[in-house]
Amino acid sequence: MSLPRLILCCYALFLVTGCGPKTRYVWTDYDNKLYQHYKNPAELDLFIQDLKTVMEAGEAAGLVPPGIYAEYGFALCEKGSFAEAGKYFQLESAKWPESRVLMAKMTQYAQATGKRGKPANDAVSGNSAGKPANEAGSGNSTGKPANEAASGSSASDKTTETKGGSK
Repeated sequence: MSLPRLILCCYALFLVTGCGPKTRYVWTDYDNKLYQHYKNPAELDLFIQDLKTVMEAGEAAGLVPPGIYAEYGFALCEKGSFAEAGKYFQLESAKWPESRVLMAKMTQYAQATGKRGKPANDAVSGNSAGKPANEAGSGNSTGKPANEAASGSSASDKTTETKGGSK
């Protein structure tokens, strides 16, 4: 093989290997798994298992994606496993220092909620009275959001006032 041909082959090989997708983390089809969870939120156990697969693949390669530990912890909160969720919030905080403030609050939330023993479906929304989210904790029996009930007027009333000329 002549030298120019060898150089051409090496150059072609360099171009081909440089064109492949590169990623800093092992995502293991995370985006599709998250989409499936959004479409079928009742299949929480499957989503938890999928997240565990992503974590294990990332840990094996030393390339765990940011937010995966937090996502797994939040899914565990939804399931009601608050003590285990707190461990994953702490892992996220240790791995990604920029998340420390949020993860500290999530860890506190998991610990406090776990001690109270709230049901999992109300624990995530913070709704302990079984009311819709816009009424929860507002002491509001009007059916309006808390900000409208307090002012005594609704957004449609304000729109009518503006159109009527009184500003």
